[in-house]
Amino acid sequence: MNKLMLFFLFFLMVGLLMACTSSNIDKSEKTLEDSQKEGNEVKEVDYKIPDDGWDLSLIFDHSIVYDDGNEHIYTFVGNKETLGFIGPLPIVAGNLGKHLWFYFGEENVLNKPVIVKGIKQGTDELIDLHSGSFYEGARVSADSVNMPSNMKFPSAGLWKVLVYIDGQFYDSIVIEVEY
Repeated sequence: MNKLMLFFLFFLMVGLLMACTSSNIDKSEKTLEDSQKEGNEVKEVDYKIPDDGWDLSLIFDHSIVYDDGNEHIYTFVGNKETLGFIGPLPIVAGNLGKHLWFYFGEENVLNKPVIVKGIKQGTDELIDLHSGSFYEGARVSADSVNMPSNMKFPSAGLWKVLVYIDGQFYDSIVIEVEY
């Protein structure tokens, strides 16, 4: 009888342990699909490629005044009025590069899902470059927020980087990726 009772208690403990661990899934992990949900419905993203030309985007200096009053000038690739990124230049094919995206626009984009895709000139294949969001903790000044990213371009050539915010196409940046 004691063996039967011990056997029963052992399986009861194992069952409770399994039930407790399966309900403790890390809720901090957020998939791209989760980040596009509104309520219970998933927002569809239309990845149309804009026909806005293949002229290289501006490389420009922009001054950021930090909350502590210090000022720093960064060299951006992008659009002065909307968004751009900083990071290692030139961008080299096959190398994973850390780039910081800065949003300069007027809309409130905090915590909205951002998807960054790329298409090489002469092809029709969109590749995934990054997904994330501009978030309050990444605010560097009163008038700009940033989003860290790691981007890797598989081949050299002219690339159009397409940025979608909250499921909608927002802007494109054309860059030259080198060997």
